[in-house]
Amino acid sequence: MEQEEIIAIDSDQFDFYVDHRYLDRIDSREYRHKKARLLYADGGIIHIFTATKHWYLPARFYMWIPADTTYHFESTSSRIHLYSFYFKEGPDMPQVLSLPNIFLSNDLMREMFLFAQDWAGGINKEIDYSKYCLLRAMVAIIPVMSPPIDAFPMQHPYPKSEKLRSIARYLNSKIDQAFTIEQVAAQFGMSSRSLSRLFKEDMGISYIRFLRAIRIAKALELMSENKYSILEIAMLVGYDELSSFSNIFTRVTGIRPSIYMAKINEYK
Repeated sequence: MEQEEIIAIDSDQFDFYVDHRYLDRIDSREYRHKKARLLYADGGIIHIFTATKHWYLPARFYMWIPADTTYHFESTSSRIHLYSFYFKEGPDMPQVLSLPNIFLSNDLMREMFLFAQDWAGGINKEIDYSKYCLLRAMVAIIPVMSPPIDAFPMQHPYPKSEKLRSIARYLNSKIDQAFTIEQVAAQFGMSSRSLSRLFKEDMGISYIRFLRAIRIAKALELMSENKYSILEIAMLVGYDELSSFSNIFTRVTGIRPSIYMAKINEYK
């Protein structure tokens, strides 16, 4: 998203602004705009970071980002179809949309997203009345048909330095393998002591805690696909024993993996 586009999004000339695009790589720049953003990612997994929380956005869910929220993205997925709708907030905005929230995309909302997949640019009532009505309807039905999801409690920090981001991408690409900090340090031409210090200074957590967090984030992604058993997911993210995975998953998310999967299936 370039500065010229931010200016167009923020323009009072438009009630809504629509921007859909395919992304092969999401950069980590921070964004802030005067319109709220409804974000839906098809074909990939996105992590959204606000000042206080790390939000995990899996397939079939969407996120509401209120106006004047500072945030940035991270993703290891490629070729993501990112749907973005920007809304001018008014005094009649539902209370549930006053804060960032994740929502399940039911069939009706998904059909609305797909119906509007070729739209682009600013939309207002006088010129694009039919589009204006559909976007108004989107906002109106979110609180009624899509209760916010409270089952995505990922709140670990993400690296600020490019070195650690490269390491994070490397670990994600080989998530089923168990690397010691010594092995990772050698791979990136560092000593284990220097790498350990970099983790503490940049993120305030240890290498082990970060590795656990990205493994659990990948597990959440696999759970949302509803293709694997919990044991299969544990092995896919690098755990040989279900009990170890279950204990760490519970420690990181605050919920047992079996309960989490049941909860996601209930929402779906």
